[in-house]
Amino acid sequence: MTNITEQEFRKFLRDALQEILTGEHSALKEQPPEILDVGQAAYFLKMKIATLYEKTSKKLIPHFKKGNKLYFRLSELQQWIGQGKVKTQEEIECRAITFTLNKKAA
Repeated sequence: MTNITEQEFRKFLRDALQEILTGEHSALKEQPPEILDVGQAAYFLKMKIATLYEKTSKKLIPHFKKGNKLYFRLSELQQWIGQGKVKTQEEIECRAITFTLNKKAA
C-alpha cells in the first residue's frame, strides 16, 4: 500500500474522472466511418450483435457481405431508422385530406 494524503487521493480521483469524461465526450463528437463492421453497426443502432445478425439473416436491414464478414453503410442505416418514423396526427390528417380531394377529382 502507498501512503497518500486524502488531498492527493482526491486530486487523483478528480484527474482520473476528468480524463474519463473528456475521453467519452470526444468519442461522442467523432463522426463514425461510412462503412461499419458488425460491432460498430450494433453500437450505432444500440442493439445486441446477435439481434443485428438475426436482422441480416432475415434481410430486414441493409448490409453487405464480403467473404464471411458483414458490413453496413452508415447512410443506409440512418435511412433504415428513418423508415420507422411514426407520422404525427397532423401528417395523417393532411394525407387523408389529400386522398379525399384526389378521389373526388377522379
